[in-house]
Amino acid sequence: MRLQREFGHDDCMGMAAQIAFYNVLGLFPLMIFLLNIISLFPLGRALQPALLEELRTQMPPEAASYVVDTILGLLPSGNQGLFGLGMAVSLWGASMAMGALITTINRAYNIRPRRNLIHQKFLSIWLTLLLAFLWMVAFVTVLVGPRVTQSVFEFIGLASETNTFWTTVRLPMAFGLTLVSLAILYYIAPEAKQRFRWILPGAITAAVMWMGASSGFRVFLRNFNNYDVTYGSIAGLVILMVWFWLSGLVFLLGAEINSLMKRMDEEHHPAQAQVRR
Repeated sequence: MRLQREFGHDDCMGMAAQIAFYNVLGLFPLMIFLLNIISLFPLGRALQPALLEELRTQMPPEAASYVVDTILGLLPSGNQGLFGLGMAVSLWGASMAMGALITTINRAYNIRPRRNLIHQKFLSIWLTLLLAFLWMVAFVTVLVGPRVTQSVFEFIGLASETNTFWTTVRLPMAFGLTLVSLAILYYIAPEAKQRFRWILPGAITAAVMWMGASSGFRVFLRNFNNYDVTYGSIAGLVILMVWFWLSGLVFLLGAEINSLMKRMDEEHHPAQAQVRR
């Protein structure tokens, strides 16, 4: 009951819309930044299409197609003189979405922000780089992992061509990466002193619900596919924003759970809470 009350009091549905708006603004700069980073490595440009294709497993296919087509039109043609500036601008734009997440999670914790604008921006950029690194590690694992792990586990007799090891661990790996990313955000983003163990309930709940909500949204789109009639050429953008809104709701639900756990801990241990303050 307290969670339901806090969820409504903090206007989480409105804050999720704010997250969705800034995520749409920040997604394309983030993808361009990642693709430019990958292009610095050997065979990097050859891997760019594979990275874009991997988006289709992370978001609804219609939204992924819209994002891929837009990014391909925005990728630089190879002017190295502006490469560094383009990277900086892309990173700055991508950090806008992270800044929105930090602002909304402080709202969920009922905290009036004390960080100045410079501190907030640097934190947003740092978290964007950290999560981008995790995503790139996951991407490389997705590309290299099937070949390496399949060869190893076929050699020791734990997998075969019909029963692949990779298909068994892919979903747990995706869940683990989502859980780690959420735990990092829930622990670092809010201006609150909290125990790490109180981060896990919200992070686990949000990770499970996000994967479930994404799968459910795909099923909905597959069975009620008349959105083109209503929205026409911007249907992909609308689907992307709705998916980001659902993701924002799940993210804020996890933050509200962690915030409530923290307050309940302080209510049961007021002396320890005073010391932590």
